[in-house]
Amino acid sequence: MGLDGYMMRWNLTPDGAAIRTTSSDLMPVRWQGRAAMLKVTRSVVEVRGYDLMVWLDGQGAAQVFRKGGRGLLMERLHPEPALAEMALGNQDSAATQILCSAAVQVHQQRPDHPSSLLTLWEWFEELAESAELGGVFRQAWVTAQRLLADQRDVRPLHGDLHHGNVLRSPERGWLVIDPKGLTGERTFDFANMLCNPTLAHALTSGRLERQSALIAQEAGLDRTRLLAWVGAYAALSAAWHLEDAQMEQARQSLAVSALAHSLH
Repeated sequence: MGLDGYMMRWNLTPDGAAIRTTSSDLMPVRWQGRAAMLKVTRSVVEVRGYDLMVWLDGQGAAQVFRKGGRGLLMERLHPEPALAEMALGNQDSAATQILCSAAVQVHQQRPDHPSSLLTLWEWFEELAESAELGGVFRQAWVTAQRLLADQRDVRPLHGDLHHGNVLRSPERGWLVIDPKGLTGERTFDFANMLCNPTLAHALTSGRLERQSALIAQEAGLDRTRLLAWVGAYAALSAAWHLEDAQMEQARQSLAVSALAHSLH
């Protein structure tokens, strides 16, 4: 079922132009007099994220109004101010602090998390396969295995916590959208922040050192362990880029991984 089907099913009124991403179709709508966003995904990964969104129940996340099949109706958040623009401007640290505050809300202890969440061992399977390529891939897989075998502070994770997935509600502040729905060590959720908002920015001289120190301070993390997770995650991201034939993004992701490994 596409956007039109869910519009009829949930009695929604269009309130803007449709948006198409690589994984989903979205439509700003009105629902029972409220501004909402309809999302219909083509990705199984995104459907698992729906389960986490429902479980969060609006605590640190956009509130879910309806869920069914590949469709999700949620609270509509504001795209401005954009954290990516802040980070690429002169407010990188401010954007990082907002991301850390959003993560704290997601990571609060709650009972009975969804059974559909994927473990970090499962999430890193493609890095295990890419390790055969040698070089940074192999180094990162060795790091990942060490971290995965000794996970600390395990809990449900967003799984894709970056500048584009934290938006603002005028009434409720900064909230997350589009989780992957994982479970594992809390520190992992901060690694992607350091690979964003762009890989070129992530590789800016001194940036990884500064922002990793800030994240460690804001989130109460061990900075060395955070950098190790960055090294593992950036190589996993490179594996995904290679699979999609995105060669330049893969090269830059490997450069982030190598840099992170050199710092911890």
